[in-house]
Amino acid sequence: MNKTLKIYLVVILLLLCVSSCKEALKLNSSVRRTQSQVKSLKNSLKSLKIPFDQENNDSENSEIDSTIYLTIEQKNMLNDYGYIYDVLNKNDNGVRSDNFKWDSINEVYYVSGKNYKAIKPNNEVFGWHPYWMGSKWENYPFDLLSTISYFSYKVDPLTGGFTNPNQITEWENTKMIDSAKLNNTRVLLTVSCHGSKNNAEFLDNEDRWDVLIKTVSDLLLKRDADGVDLNFEIIPYFKREKFNDFVRYFRKNMDDIYSNANKPFFLSITLPAENRREGFEVEELQNSADLLIIMGYDYHVGNQTQGAVAPLKSIENQSLSLTNTLEQYQSQGIDVSKTILALPYYGSLWNGDLEQDGDEVYNVSTFEKALTYGEIKKNYIDNKALNIVAFRDENSMTNYFNLIFKDNSTKELWFDDDYTLRKKFDFALSNKLKGVGIWALGYDNGYDDLWNVIEDKFSTDQQIIKNPIAETEGYPVQFSKFLLQYKSLFITAAFFFLMTVVLAFLFLLSDWKVRDSIVRNKLHLLIFTLAAFVLLIPLTIVIFQLLNEVLPWFNVYLISEWRYYISFLIGQLTLFLAYRIRIKPVLRP
Repeated sequence: MNKTLKIYLVVILLLLCVSSCKEALKLNSSVRRTQSQVKSLKNSLKSLKIPFDQENNDSENSEIDSTIYLTIEQKNMLNDYGYIYDVLNKNDNGVRSDNFKWDSINEVYYVSGKNYKAIKPNNEVFGWHPYWMGSKWENYPFDLLSTISYFSYKVDPLTGGFTNPNQITEWENTKMIDSAKLNNTRVLLTVSCHGSKNNAEFLDNEDRWDVLIKTVSDLLLKRDADGVDLNFEIIPYFKREKFNDFVRYFRKNMDDIYSNANKPFFLSITLPAENRREGFEVEELQNSADLLIIMGYDYHVGNQTQGAVAPLKSIENQSLSLTNTLEQYQSQGIDVSKTILALPYYGSLWNGDLEQDGDEVYNVSTFEKALTYGEIKKNYIDNKALNIVAFRDENSMTNYFNLIFKDNSTKELWFDDDYTLRKKFDFALSNKLKGVGIWALGYDNGYDDLWNVIEDKFSTDQQIIKNPIAETEGYPVQFSKFLLQYKSLFITAAFFFLMTVVLAFLFLLSDWKVRDSIVRNKLHLLIFTLAAFVLLIPLTIVIFQLLNEVLPWFNVYLISEWRYYISFLIGQLTLFLAYRIRIKPVLRP
């Protein structure tokens, strides 16, 4: 082998090595780009993942344009080749061929299974997360919550700003919002203003409305939240028109702000259990609200007469109950299709003393405190030392028990459990309400029985997939996920494969018959030249990138047309060198 051929082989080897490295870099860059596209796709298509309930298809689903669904060819492709994805992702809980279905009647794809549990689209399960619950949100089953609202932004009635900076800082940093959004749970910020004096002070000055809107909108957009829950309690009767004006003004301005951010704004308004003198004009307010929440609790808390926190029906000649509350709002024209009934995850504890009047013994009780469901279960119901047997009042549909001590003092506890809440959920659904609310999330920490009732009453394990090819749960994107997970393996394999091809080609060149065939046959020489030219393309790109890094002004002054000319000249130079190759014939034996 002469000196010229050796030099030529060295050059070819260097070119092939550079091109293989370049291909590896391109593959790595492509992987990163795919990763970015997958993240973008997930963010943009979250809103398309709609829970699907075959038994309760609403009109909204029936009006979806059928042209957005996949063709039969795409459907057949998924059915024919889905098993390949299943093999590659046998340990993944994503879409598989056995849980991916085509509903020919409704013309939709859907997936089913415990991993796709969600609230039915025609229902609402709303929960407040009070700031004092801290990190207990980590145990929330977000897939069983339509909406979660952080409680709260406490309005400063003198300015429109807030009076609780520590909680606002928590809102700005809590990972609860991120977890909720990953599960497609709507995120709200509760804006609270309590007390007759505070509400009158705030509503009288419209400049404070603007401060509130500006401050709240900044907090919402910073966390990409969906809206606000207005919690104004004890509004003076003579300020109800002002409150109506404020709600209309608040809604209009927030809509404008959110439209600039290309997001829909969501507004819920909480209503008291007893709407005295129609302080809340529901027919007017529901024009601005997306959701109305009746606070179906605190009926006896603080009163002199012990009783249920949320009685289904009235007891002991008391007029207040969930039934009377709903009848009252219905008579005031409330739209039940956009209304939910919030219920308590807590009970009321009463202290008393046994007193005797002749032959009659009676108990005089006063309210001591509220106890969360978790506290009641842990300290009383599951406490074997107390050996408590709870009774159920069938009218109020609430549990209660009495403890009598040696000094004739007593403790009486009223609370709801999974059975009584199930009945109250049924009450809401039978009256065509959209769903229920929970005050408050975390109060049942450590127990799942109340969530089991919500799952049974309001959830489905099916979700519609409009376009499996493009959505985040579609096969191609899931396959990209597999590639990303093992990208290092693919890059390494691609590099060694390319090097194997290069070395094999060089080994072939060591045979004089191969060299002779290349030189003497013009077609073979042309193929060889084209292969060399193809390998020079990534080398050209590498040269341009290096020039851009070393000479930043290079990309400014060297317009794209000149790049083509330079690439063309490189190709011409390749052809010229190829035809100048001279290999001395080998003497044949």
